[in-house]
Amino acid sequence: MQFEAIHEFRAKLTKGEVLVGIGVQLADPTSSDALADCSDFIWYDTEHVPLSPEMLKWHIMVAHGKGCPAIVRVPGPNRVDSAAQPWGAAIKHALDMNADGIAVPQIRTAEDVRSVVADCRYPTGGQRSAPYNVAEPSTVEMPHRRSRGFGPTTPMNYGRIPMDKYLAKADENIFVCVMIETVEAIANIDDICSVPGLDCVILGANDLSAALGVPYKNEAPETLSAVDQILAAAKKHKKYVFFSTRYPAMAKKMAARGCQILHIGHDILAAVSYQENLVADMKGGPYVPR
Repeated sequence: MQFEAIHEFRAKLTKGEVLVGIGVQLADPTSSDALADCSDFIWYDTEHVPLSPEMLKWHIMVAHGKGCPAIVRVPGPNRVDSAAQPWGAAIKHALDMNADGIAVPQIRTAEDVRSVVADCRYPTGGQRSAPYNVAEPSTVEMPHRRSRGFGPTTPMNYGRIPMDKYLAKADENIFVCVMIETVEAIANIDDICSVPGLDCVILGANDLSAALGVPYKNEAPETLSAVDQILAAAKKHKKYVFFSTRYPAMAKKMAARGCQILHIGHDILAAVSYQENLVADMKGGPYVPR
């Protein structure tokens, strides 16, 4: 049961389905419980939304109870000019809360992506089957060896999953995504998409358009040209493409261009939209904000 939700998610992608998910921002896990049955996945945004680790864990428990996978966007840097890779601890926390997928924002290079992939996988050696029963050497030449820290109380079903089985399945099933939203990432997109262990690139259209000098114009020629570069590189290297937006019409257009995974809006927007439309319908005219 541990990996059932992400197995179904991957199976749908393999069959060519376009997957549609929603974000959750409310603290109460009832939100996840209500939305899981009508969503291919739930997006939990810890970059912009103040979800505590406890809240995140409870939400994921509820989503998994409905067989719905959880993809967590961790915080990322606005700028990194040194060797530091600041997302590792956030990735570890999300995975230990039992996330099925990780999304890292603001990456710029293939080296960034290799670091993300390494942070999502456990070191080899110890209680593993071959070929992973031998530890990777720790050398200057191998800065991105597998580096996920071990503390999976919940993911191991509280110790019920044998160690060797858990390690292999955890490494195999994690769905790793990086967000393409910088000019550097566009310049390096072919190298980024070639990184082994990366499953998916995410179009962060708002930040990407801003980086390209046309802020929040998702359909500007500059933005769409970058989108086409991303789609071409992803197709070449057999990576999925994920589009995140609050606008359903824009999501449909991106699906038509080749995006296979769509995150559209979140629970609060859904409630607001429903209520505004209801009020307008009941009063017989357009909704007028207070």
